[in-house]
Amino acid sequence: MKKFFLFFLLLIAVVMLVPVSVIGIEFENTACYYFLGSNSTLEISYTHSVSLTKVVDVYRVSKRGIFAVEERWQEFLAGQPVDFNYRAGSFYVKKMNKFLGKKWEYWFIPINNATIKINDKIVFVQPKEDGIMKIEIRRVPILLIISRRC
Repeated sequence: MKKFFLFFLLLIAVVMLVPVSVIGIEFENTACYYFLGSNSTLEISYTHSVSLTKVVDVYRVSKRGIFAVEERWQEFLAGQPVDFNYRAGSFYVKKMNKFLGKKWEYWFIPINNATIKINDKIVFVQPKEDGIMKIEIRRVPILLIISRRC
């Protein structure tokens, strides 16, 4: 019985060290990891700091990397696109399929009120201070995902 128990503990330890693909979100020294599906959706919504209107950026995320697939905004002010594909309610919508790599960064200030969703589940809400949010596709041990899930 003791051998079986030790074998079982060893098996669990080995499984916890198996690396898997994740979406990592880091903001000012706090990192969170989420299992990466074959075709996950990442959505970042925030208040534009000049127009003070809502902006929504949608990404398709896979082991290959991060792809920008859609941008929605409400005003044509500083830093916002001028071309769009169609309107949806109060939003201008631009469709795209642009490869961004395996890392992407945003700089947010408190007025942005940023919210990040993965597959329609809120996983991050911006803290009160400003800073750089880093998104990265990488491989980490399962144990790290369990200990660093926000």
